[in-house]
Amino acid sequence: MGRALSSPCNAGLRATGRTCLLEMPMNTPSAPHHRQGRRLRAWRELISPATFALAVLAFTLLASSGVRASTLLVDGFEAPSTPVSNVFTSVNETTLNQFSPSVLGGVRGLYHHTYTNPLGSVAALAAGNGVLSTSNGVGVQTEVLAMYGAFTRPTLDPQVGGPLLRLNATPYNAFQLDFTGMSSAMNINIVLYTSAPVDPAAPLYYSSVGVNVAPPASGAPLQVVMPFRNDPNFNFGQVDGIALVIDRANGATGVAWTLDSFSLVSAVPEPSPAALWLAGGAVLAWMGRRQRARPGPGTAVQP
Repeated sequence: MGRALSSPCNAGLRATGRTCLLEMPMNTPSAPHHRQGRRLRAWRELISPATFALAVLAFTLLASSGVRASTLLVDGFEAPSTPVSNVFTSVNETTLNQFSPSVLGGVRGLYHHTYTNPLGSVAALAAGNGVLSTSNGVGVQTEVLAMYGAFTRPTLDPQVGGPLLRLNATPYNAFQLDFTGMSSAMNINIVLYTSAPVDPAAPLYYSSVGVNVAPPASGAPLQVVMPFRNDPNFNFGQVDGIALVIDRANGATGVAWTLDSFSLVSAVPEPSPAALWLAGGAVLAWMGRRQRARPGPGTAVQP
């Protein structure tokens, strides 16, 4: 008698309408958990939908930028610093050698061949100081070969081959050629040679890849990436010679081009448009869930 009935919200609980909220003094052992909860909420607010979307966009742009995981420069044409040149005004051919440690294998062999020149026009070739270039007059058709390793003839004796490259090409899957200018469509072929075939009983000494390319406009720069076939019957673990052949395409005459570099690369495939759309859809769906889950102002959270 005389004792008040105990309220369901006493003993540390405070009545707020129909809801009882727990009042936890800050000096109790549960205070650190309260602070951790605030920090967790702060981190959730920091990683907002916009932040997440920007992160995914940055990753997508990086993935679609044509990343090269590894590169081996075959020739940057820096040597010689004073370019060597050759000029024909008739059907003719010649071979030139340049020696430099900056060239794969230490020697570059150039073969310049004019095979059509009915008007006696100029057919010019130059190599060195960072470029390999050719310019041809009206009616001229030429081909240029840049040879490395076993394809070279350092003594100019056709019976004496050059040094074996003994190059392990398995980390690479494509050749890359960077042209600073190209006048019209060109035919490009690359031939690989090994002195150690996989199967000596049925030896395969050569592997090749070819492509026709054209600049977006006459004289415009062009980067050409040529995946080479990883034929299991060819020994890509020991490539001893590389020959680059650049010729006119589609019967063109009077062509001109300038090549800056020739490399072996490991090309990372770009994501497909479908993959990019899926990434964008995932971002939008995630943002939508975040917006639906976030309570609006004044919303009471019931226990």
